[in-house]
Amino acid sequence: MVTAALFLGWLGYLTYLVICRPHVPDGLVGAFAGRPLTLSRPQFLVSPLDVVAKVSGDKGEKVVIEQILFPKTGAPVQPGEEIVVENIDRCRPLSDPLAKEANPLPDYTGPGLYLLPLQPLGTKETHRFEVVPTPPSPGFPTAQGVNVGPPRIYPATAAMLAEYREIAKP
Repeated sequence: MVTAALFLGWLGYLTYLVICRPHVPDGLVGAFAGRPLTLSRPQFLVSPLDVVAKVSGDKGEKVVIEQILFPKTGAPVQPGEEIVVENIDRCRPLSDPLAKEANPLPDYTGPGLYLLPLQPLGTKETHRFEVVPTPPSPGFPTAQGVNVGPPRIYPATAAMLAEYREIAKP
């Protein structure tokens, strides 16, 4: 009897986790609405600059830094500065082989605050960055002949920022 109660309690807890997982774009919207979302820890572990930025424009071409999350000191940009991020329009999840739609929606869904893992471009110009591509990691499929995944950006919701704070950057 106790074993059955513990088993049912465990199933209830797992159901709760599925229902309350973060989704895009509206945060917690239920188990089967929207795309489930979680941060790519390997992407943030290799990124030299993590920021919360106000992104706007048709393709996310206007980026204004709101908060610098990493590094705490010596960041190449300051809050309030406008920067150029080259590849926001290419940020999207990998296509799900089981999904009916082969081309997933982009991560940039419109103006708002986004969590951006950035790396400087190899140019002499300051304030030119790109979103770090998702590095290879166990269990993460990559396309044939490509050893990195697509770049990803994330809505700067309270749940996403709390998940970011759990990542222990070197």
